[in-house]
Amino acid sequence: MLNHKGTITLETERLILRRFHIGDADAMFRNWANSNLDIAKYLDWNGSTFNTINNWIVAYEKDDSYNWAIVLKDLGEPIGYINAHDIDDLRNMLEIGYAIGEKFWHKGIATEAARKIIAFFFEDVKVNRIAAKHNSTNPRSGGVMRKVGMSFEGTQRQASRTGCDVVLYALLAEDYFNKSQAVSNSSTIKESLDLMFHNLKIAMDTVDWNAEVCGAPAWRYIYHTLHSADKWFINPSKRNEEPEPPFHTPGLDWPDTPSTVVLSRETLYTYYEQVRQKILDYCDSWNDSQLCEQPQGCVRTRLGLALSQFRHIYAHIGILNGVTIVNTNRYPRVINEGTWHSRKFPEGLYDVEDKT
Repeated sequence: MLNHKGTITLETERLILRRFHIGDADAMFRNWANSNLDIAKYLDWNGSTFNTINNWIVAYEKDDSYNWAIVLKDLGEPIGYINAHDIDDLRNMLEIGYAIGEKFWHKGIATEAARKIIAFFFEDVKVNRIAAKHNSTNPRSGGVMRKVGMSFEGTQRQASRTGCDVVLYALLAEDYFNKSQAVSNSSTIKESLDLMFHNLKIAMDTVDWNAEVCGAPAWRYIYHTLHSADKWFINPSKRNEEPEPPFHTPGLDWPDTPSTVVLSRETLYTYYEQVRQKILDYCDSWNDSQLCEQPQGCVRTRLGLALSQFRHIYAHIGILNGVTIVNTNRYPRVINEGTWHSRKFPEGLYDVEDKT
């Protein structure tokens, strides 16, 4: 039998997981339950936020009800939910579900919340099996499941409310307590890619975009870096079949090719976010065995393509940072993996304000 505790307050470094209050209805609508938001297409429930929260509050009277508001400490309001359902006391198992507002994606929040409640269920409630599932159209949710140690168990074809496939994952208590689940290579690569894009953003924020680099303005090198990642990371053999960005002109991605076109900061920052999310979403569709496979028509493996882009992007981060150092005598910050994993980022964009 399970040792039910009910929805007690849990806390992580960045999050408070607590019961919903009726006053959370506005934040719920604003952050993730609005049908106009992209996340709405992945959710299998509908209805008013007020009535939904009221039903959850009533259910809190039972000690086998688990439904947490995910509150970001820095914001002070719910940005999503995480819960347990399909609880089976006879077999000591349950299923978890979660949703995070799209403004807060790619920050590790869902993973942080899931790890906390998984520990709670295994260590305190004495669950033997925790399952989770996601729509095949939402691969980033599967990335969360893999990060917390869950294993892929199968696919239910056309089983979702919208008619798409449903992908199943699960984790057993013996695997959790034995800590035999090594961090996957695919998850490690994705985390390193996310860090790399963060460091590229710092380089973009600190460099003088009009500074001359080998006869071209620095922004041309920024566009070259982003365009290369856009076209070469996933499957370069098909790069000519994909549409170019609407602002692209022939040769604009090569800094040594003369061009009268000038791209605005807004355009390039928007393109940066599009490329970043495209690649991170693509990485969510990987598993470790697929890293060693070649995309159709490509001579390199997925791992080889990823390593090539690591080399290329960090080389251009170095070029941009070098321009900034020479022109300002200030050193743009480069976040290392230890700092990235701790999420304790130092203030400011520079290592020091001045070096003489």
